[in-house]
Amino acid sequence: MIKLICSDVDGTMVPDGSRDINPELFEVICRLREKGVQFAIASGRPASSISSLFKPVEDKVFFIALGGAIIATSSRTLYHWDVDQEDMRRMVQKMRTVPGCEIMLNGVNRSYLESKDEYFRSWIMDSYGTKCQITEDLLSVDDQVVSLSFYHSGHQVDTAFRDFIEEWQDRYSVVTAGTMWLDVHRQDVNKGRAIEELQDSLEVTPEETMVFGDQRNDIEMMGRAFYSYAVENALPEVKKAARFGTDRCDQDGVLKVLKELLQKL
Repeated sequence: MIKLICSDVDGTMVPDGSRDINPELFEVICRLREKGVQFAIASGRPASSISSLFKPVEDKVFFIALGGAIIATSSRTLYHWDVDQEDMRRMVQKMRTVPGCEIMLNGVNRSYLESKDEYFRSWIMDSYGTKCQITEDLLSVDDQVVSLSFYHSGHQVDTAFRDFIEEWQDRYSVVTAGTMWLDVHRQDVNKGRAIEELQDSLEVTPEETMVFGDQRNDIEMMGRAFYSYAVENALPEVKKAARFGTDRCDQDGVLKVLKELLQKL
């Protein structure tokens, strides 16, 4: 029997950066909870963004936020893993020199931007629903930083950030999330590790777990569940890591599988 379901958001439940989620999903999550199935949202988004998007069910799900750097509920943070402060400073200084790059520091309770681009700031706070503080200088932020997110305006993450990736990938988890974002966490942080923590806490096995994803930062997740699904629009390497497939994110592939599961419970 399935006891835990974990799903990515962007590119899996909704198009990247969208808030256009099918409201039927909230009803299905509630019905699954009534059947004793736990639900976790595993996203590169901060917890505040996940909470905003899943407001109707925020008290019924776990948040695996920032690619696994934080595990939380709507009322409290359960686990978080911090980035070394000196390394964080060097990363920020490096990425400030890259044309088209916007930098976001992610703390335990909020994110931080120094961007002067009003459209970008509005997109992060309004479209993503991120609880964000604007600062003149990211290096003056006094908070526990758990991850860094780098956005490229030309959607050329792999090429524009190549030097950064080569410099830091041996010491940190440096993972692309689509063509717009590069996420950086401690090397021992990923969605799969976070799911393992949840499984241990809930006494749930991989054979009792179902996951959904589409991007490279979802691959470790696939290894923590027998019922691992890649949506049709997923990267080839994600489809290879998953045991099963479902429809595209814009065709409600995740919702279709969940409704089928409900009929069997």
